[in-house]
This record gives sequence, C-alpha cells and structure tokens, in this order.
Amino acid sequence: MPVELLSFQMLLPAFVLVLARVSGLVIAVPILSSLQIPRDIKVWLVVTLSLMVFPLAAVHLPTSLTLGQAAAGAVSELIIGEILGLGTGLIFFAAEFAGKFVSHQAGLSLGTVFNPFFDEESTVIDQLWFFTAAIIFMACRGHIALVTVLLDSIRNVPPLMANFDGTTGDFAIAIMHTTFSLGIQLAAPTILALLVASLVMGFLTRTMPQINILSVGFSLKVAIALLILALSIPASEELLGNAIWNGLDHVGVLFEQMGDALKNG
Repeated sequence: MPVELLSFQMLLPAFVLVLARVSGLVIAVPILSSLQIPRDIKVWLVVTLSLMVFPLAAVHLPTSLTLGQAAAGAVSELIIGEILGLGTGLIFFAAEFAGKFVSHQAGLSLGTVFNPFFDEESTVIDQLWFFTAAIIFMACRGHIALVTVLLDSIRNVPPLMANFDGTTGDFAIAIMHTTFSLGIQLAAPTILALLVASLVMGFLTRTMPQINILSVGFSLKVAIALLILALSIPASEELLGNAIWNGLDHVGVLFEQMGDALKNG
C-alpha cells in the first residue's frame, strides 16, 4: 500500500519546483494572466501543465529533496517561468506599445476606456492591436509552441540547476530590443501618415489662416489613423507571426546556453 503514498510524499517537493516554474510562465504571458480568466481556471491550468511536464523533471531531481529545499528553489524556478513568459508574450507587449504610440499621436489617448482584460484604462487602439496579436498567436499555434518551450527548458535546465549569468542579461536586452523594434514597425505606417497630415495642416494654417485648423485637424487625424490602421492591421499578420517565433528562439537560445554551461561546468 503504502508504496504509492510513500512515493507521493517523496515526489511532492519536486512537484513544487515544477509548479513554481509553470506558475511563473502563466503569470508572465498576458493572454493567460488576464483578470477575465477566473482564478480557479488559472489554478487548474497551472496544476494540469505541471502534472504533464513533471515526469520529465522528476528524473533529474534527487530523491532526498525536502520541502524546505524545494521552497528555496521555487524562487529561481518562478524567475525561469517569468523568463519563458517574457519571450512568449513579446508580441503582446509590442502590440500594446504600438497601440499606445498611435493613440497618443492621433489624439485618442484622451479617450481611454476601461479594459476588463487587464483591469486598467486603455484606448480602443490598444485593445485592437492586443486582440489582433492574440488571434494571430492562437492561429500560429503559439499555445502549443509555449508548451514545447516549457518542456525544452526543463530538458536543458532541470529544476534547481539554473545559473543566472551574463546570458540572462543578453536575453533581456534582446527581448527589449525586439519588442521595441516590432512596436515601431507596427505603428510606423499610421505614424508616418499622421506626420504627413500634420505637415499638410501646418501648411494650410500658414496659407489660409481663416481655417479653424484645431477643430478640423483633430477629426482629420482620427479619420486618417483609423483608415491606415484598417489597411495595416491585416498586412501585419506575417510580421506578428515571425515575431512569435523570434521570441521563442530567444528563449530557446538562452536555455541552450544555460544547458551547455551546466554540462561544461
């Protein structure tokens, strides 16, 4: 009997480590950490994913692991999960950045609305870009790639074996650079169109001072922003799709380097 019960008690500390890594991943991915998803579903998602990947991690852990050791190691595992989530959620951060950039330039940042997805104020353009990124993420089977990256991270860097060195800093810089570059590329068509519109309105103000450029200009900039967005969002599918794999590649390279350091060290 009690062989199963004894085995359960011995494996519980190891399961805590896996649970911490998966929890960090779920917390960091915007599409999973939404406040719109009930807390119970998030808990079951974390537990289910942890049970799925636990057999892969269990073979790398000592059988004498205690709950105290597991609790101390859970901090580093939570950080690793956050790193996984940052790489996976790259397109969501870039999409939100693009939305805020466009909203500010088009004058829509004054018209914020409550976003129940994040329990915060945001503009309609922010939400439009975010849900576009979410649709493309699911269409590109990003949720499946997310699980694959999680499995690869455990295979390359088992629990309690993480060593944060210069490669982690390089990863953070690469993620920030890619996020910023992607956000600029997504917003560029609309921003350029608004810049041209501002130049034209400035010229009209000088040549025809009787035009009330403040009232006309605001409506014109909003109309131009919406028109260019309607044209650029469908064309951004390939750009966002490639960004998903770029983010996952950054994560994969990081954990391969950490795995090689473990083998060589």
